[in-house]
Formats: sequence, structure tokens, C-alpha cells
Amino acid sequence: MINRSFLIVSLLIATVGGCIYRFNSVTIVLLVLVIVISCFNLNKWFMMIVIILGTPFLLYFIHDAHELRIQSLEPDQESAQISGVILPDEITIDGDNLMTNARLDVNKHIVRLYAKLTSESEKQAWLSEKNIVHFEATSDLSRIKPPTNFNQFDAQRYYETKHITHQVTIKSWQVKPINSKKIWQKCRYQLHIWHAQGIQNAAKLPQPLSDYAQALILGTASQSLYGNNPGVQTLGLIHLFSVSGFHVSYVLMLLMAVLRRLYVPQEVSAWLGALLLVNYFVFAGEPAVLVRALIAGLIMMTRLAGCRRIPIESVWAVSLLGSLIYEPGILFTLGGQLSFAMTFCLLFTTKLNFWQVNLLLSAVSLPLIVSQQYTWHVLQTFVNFAAIPIFSVVIVPAVIVGFIGQTVPFVTHLMNSIIGLFAHSVDFIATLPGNLIIGKLSWFVSIILFLVALLLFVTEKKIAQVARVSWITLLGSVLLWTRFPVHGEFSIFDIGQGDATLICEPFKRSVTLIDTGGQVMFGSKQKWQEQAFQRTKGETVIVNYLHSQGISHIDNLVLTHQDFDHIGDAKIILQKIRVNHIIIPAGMAEQQAFAKEIKPYLKKTHVIEVTQGMMIPKMPLHIVHPFQVGKAENEDSIALYGNIGGQNIFTAGDLNQAGESAIAAKYPNMRVDILKLGHHGSKTSSNPTVIKQWQPKVGIVSAGRNNRYHHPHMETLKTIQDQQMTLFNTQTHGMIRYNYTRKKGQFEVKLNHELATTTTTN
Repeated sequence: MINRSFLIVSLLIATVGGCIYRFNSVTIVLLVLVIVISCFNLNKWFMMIVIILGTPFLLYFIHDAHELRIQSLEPDQESAQISGVILPDEITIDGDNLMTNARLDVNKHIVRLYAKLTSESEKQAWLSEKNIVHFEATSDLSRIKPPTNFNQFDAQRYYETKHITHQVTIKSWQVKPINSKKIWQKCRYQLHIWHAQGIQNAAKLPQPLSDYAQALILGTASQSLYGNNPGVQTLGLIHLFSVSGFHVSYVLMLLMAVLRRLYVPQEVSAWLGALLLVNYFVFAGEPAVLVRALIAGLIMMTRLAGCRRIPIESVWAVSLLGSLIYEPGILFTLGGQLSFAMTFCLLFTTKLNFWQVNLLLSAVSLPLIVSQQYTWHVLQTFVNFAAIPIFSVVIVPAVIVGFIGQTVPFVTHLMNSIIGLFAHSVDFIATLPGNLIIGKLSWFVSIILFLVALLLFVTEKKIAQVARVSWITLLGSVLLWTRFPVHGEFSIFDIGQGDATLICEPFKRSVTLIDTGGQVMFGSKQKWQEQAFQRTKGETVIVNYLHSQGISHIDNLVLTHQDFDHIGDAKIILQKIRVNHIIIPAGMAEQQAFAKEIKPYLKKTHVIEVTQGMMIPKMPLHIVHPFQVGKAENEDSIALYGNIGGQNIFTAGDLNQAGESAIAAKYPNMRVDILKLGHHGSKTSSNPTVIKQWQPKVGIVSAGRNNRYHHPHMETLKTIQDQQMTLFNTQTHGMIRYNYTRKKGQFEVKLNHELATTTTTN
């Protein structure tokens, strides 16, 4: 009775903490659910535990949330003088960019630090850095920015869970190694130094052994891990590569096996095991997700030392409370959610067989994973069945042997071959049909799927049968809803100084992407400066959003002209999403930009060169430019016009004023409601006379913040003002969406929470 009460109280404390840190519909509903469960378990033990544990946790959460809010309100500063400490195992370098966390001296806050390396020798020095570093710097201090596109990864919230609210960009600095005089701090620093040395040694190993060694032994996901091993993420094997209870159990198992062979007394083995756990926790970088496994392992060691056995429910509850003390926001992270959800399920699976346990864990994890990653492979459950025992028996031992024996090339290459076979098999399976683009689940659906999944294998057969039918029915309904939405959208992505527009008709009758964006690089870079692991906005913004909307293919990819800021990320789109047709202006196929950026990635995609008046299947807009074959320059841009959701929309890439005038002359009766202003708001476009003739009500600018061209130009802004147009600008509004159903719709912007309703003029 007391163990069940303790378990429920720990859940109550966790949900109360969730409401304190993030008061929203999700945390409120979860708190109400736990309160309802608590009402059925009221007894003297329950009330006593609530008072004894709940009060200090409540005060702790309130105080910590208040401190975090004060920290987040710290104003931005330019050329601020700061100093702090950097741990060598937290440093990440890509090209000439250095990224790490740093603890500031003045307030002990942890910040995200970014620095630009000025020479190859400086880069090599940082790559081989093995000391704790103290720095004094002149830098820009700023709040970590929120996402500017819908469903984009929220770095601000992610880092808040780690109590990091600000970032610093180094302008100039001096660094020097330091040592601590405090014994405990000196020991901690030494473990981090050894960890950094281990990472550097593992980085020298051949692939994929290098990635596997860093993840499985050192608890660090290298920058190349998921890029080199795409199947790991697709098939949901990330948990095997994230330091967790699996790794802790494996380390303890190895230690206990060795100590038994040496006939070490069990009590001594328990103390040595506890010491190893604490040191491994620090050595692995002190990750919050490892606290649960650390506490569970320490409790297990007390049992070996002869102490009274603690029920597994209480072990889980203590682990949860300990993790919340160490990092109160851990349950806001996917890693924390999966860790505690999976182990919670395992508390009640003693009567289930291996297959039933894995099916249950897959069903419970699906809403958690899909809510953030939007995809699910149908083979994921079966691959996990096979992968877990293979990992335990083959992969982990091979990684350990390969890492320890790296001075013997034969051993390293043999182990790398074994691991390579496994890695290639995973990647191959990931390419098989079955990767479902489900889309973003609403919080309500996620909670229902999660709760129903918990009932799939209860002992009461009728309840289990109803739960299974309900779970499958609900998931099927979600798939139908995301695949065939009743509303359509006309969306402009915020991708900086570039263009990318999505048109998705109701029920996904057609999906059209106009341009893809692309970061233009000015000046040449030496090889050591080139970034190898930076993901493009084509992947992190466009593909991510398409997946969140349940979009698995594009009917027409329109590339208005050959400028890199319009087609630069087309190769990413072609690699990640099935594209039926690419629409380009006539003459572009003969240009070098097409041969370099598009042609190598076409696969089965059909290319169509167009001029004014051509009809394209599943194209919701009409082609009104170019009039003749050209060289895909600005003046040859494809211009599109048509009615979407009751609004006449015009968009034309970087078409100049002369081109706009030609269109106006060709179509004298054309009227525009929503005008996507040409060339990012440049004065070379947006002819005042033409705009006056078209009489648009809404103007949209897609331009980068603080761009070198100063787009949008004052002349364009004056034209907008003179025509009394409503202006939406990605610089200030972020992503812009016009959502519509039939002939009515409304604008929605990502930033500032602004809404503007526009109805049909017809």
C-alpha cells in the first residue's frame, strides 16, 4: 500500500512541477488525471507522503521557476565583458565554428557560447584541448531565440529545460587552463579531462566504430552519428545510442562479473559498484537523463551490500524525484519522457512475454516520438526486437574491444567490420517501404493514445480488447485526418534571405512548393573553415514542416529562376521528399546552376520547362510569365497567379518591374488580393503603377533579418503605404500562413501571436 502511494505521490509532484514551469493545457490535464487517480488511493500513508514530500518540492519548484524567469529576463548586451569556465568534453567544432556551454563567473549561469576560429592552428589547438579552460572575453550576450517557423525545433524551450536562457557570441577573448584547489572539484575536473581525451581518441577510429564508441562508451553523440547512420533515427534506435539505464546496467554487469572472478566479497563489490556509478555519471558529462539509472543502480548496490530490499515501484519513484531535483525540466524533453514512460511500463510487465513487452513499449512510445518527429516506421518494433539482444551480445562488446585495442590495427579493423555490417543492415532496413509520415499529433490525441496504450495488456481481457481496438481506431483516424485535412494553406517560410512558399489544397488534392531557399556564401573559404555537419533550413524548416503536416510527397516543385537563394536547398528537398515534377522557366535546364544543383538529385522526378500559358497537372496557380525562353535570370522568373481560398494571389520570384508591367499589359483585367512582393521587397520590383492597377489588399515580404541588401527597400515600403496594404514580413512575423476552408480564410503568423482575418472578395 505504501509503495503504491509513494508511486502516485511522485507522479503528483511531477505534474504539479509541470504546471509551475509550463502552465498550459497539457500540464493541467495531466495534473487533473493524477489527482483523479489519487482520489481512489486516499489513505493515511498517502496523505503523510504528500505532506512530507510535496511541501518541499512545491517550494523548490516555485523558487527555481522564479529564478529561471528572472534569468530569462536578463537584457541583451553588446560588447559585454564576461569571464567563465569551459569543460573540454563539451566543446564542439564544425569548420571554423566553435560551440560549447560555459559557466559564467559573475552569476554562475550557464550560457551557450559561440566563437569564430580565426586560423587552422587555433582550430587544431581547440580540437586537442584536454584542460579545463578559463576565458575572459568581449562578446554579445543575447536571449536564445524562439523558433520563427511553425513546428520548428524550439531551441529556446529546449535549453530552458537545462537552465540555459542566453547565448554569447565571442568577439575577442583570452583563454588559459585552470585547476581547482577544492578536492571534489579537482576530481570532477579530472573526470571531464579523461572524458575529453576519450572523445578525442574515439574520433581517430574508423567509421562507424568511431561514432559507436563515442555514443556507447563515452555517452556523447558525435556530430556525424545520425548523418552517417540515418537508419538509427528512422527505426527508433536512438535509445540504444543515448547513455541510459542500458549502459549503466552493462557497466555494472561487467564490473560484477570481474569482481566475482576475483572472489571479491559482495559487500565490497557493492561499494566499488556505487563508486563506479558516480564516477561514470560525471565521466559521461553529468547528463540529467542518466540520473534515473544512477539512482536505480545505487539502490541496487545497497541491496548487494546487505540492506533491505526496496520495491521496484519505490525505486522508480525515487529515481523520478531525484531527476526532478537535478533537472526539473527533464520531463519536457523527449529523452526524459521516453526514459520514465518506458521504465514505468516495465513495472507492470512481469506477466508478459518478450513480444508483448516490446509491443507495449512501442505503443506507449509512438505518441511521444511522433509528436516531435512526425514519422514512424512500421518495422520499428520488429527491428528493436532483434537489435536489443544483438547490441548486448555483439555490438557493445565489439565496440569495447575496438576502443581498447585501437593500438592494434587488426583488432580495430575487425571490430569495425562487425559494427559496419550491423550499421549497413540498419540503414538498409530503414530504406524499405513503411516509413509513415504521420504528422504532428495534437496534445490531446497524444495523451489519449498514451493512456490507452497503457491498457493494451492488462489482465482483464475485456478491457485489453477494448483498448486495442480503441488505440488502432484512434491512430487510423489521426492518419486520415493528417493525410486528408479539410483546410488548405498558402504559407511563406521564414528561411532568411531567400524564398520558399507552400501551397497545399484541402484534402491534399495538390501540394506545390515554390522555391526552396538556400544560404548564399560570400567569399571563398579554406577547407578547414568548411562546415561538415550544419543542417540546411531546407531540412530543418521546410522538410520538417512538411512532415509535421503529414506531407509525404510534392506534386510540383516550382523553381522560379536559378539564383541560389531560391534553389540552393532543392537538393535536400529532392533527397528527403518524393517530388513528381520540377517546374522551371524555359531555358534553365541549359544553365550551369541547374546542372550542378538540381540534375544530380532528380532520380525519377520529371522536369518541365514552362512559359506563359502552359497548363501543369495539379498546379493550383496559372503560369503568367515568362513569355519566352531565357537564361533563368531575375527577369525570366516564373510568375504564378490564381485564386486560393477566395483570394487572388500573385507571386513572381525575383521578377523585375519591367516583367510586372508586361504581365499587367498582357492581363489588363487582373486583380490581386494577396501580393507576394518580388525580389524580397527590392526596389527593382513592385512597380508602383502596376500595384496601383492590381489593387492588392495584403503584401508579403520574404527577407532575412539584417540582410546586406537592406531589403525591403524604402521605396517598396512607400508603395505599400500609398496603396494602404496590410504588410506581412518574415523579418518581424516569422512564418506566414493563410489557412482557408472553401472561400474563407485567415492569416496566421508565428511571431507576436498576431492574427488577421481576411475573407473572400468574390
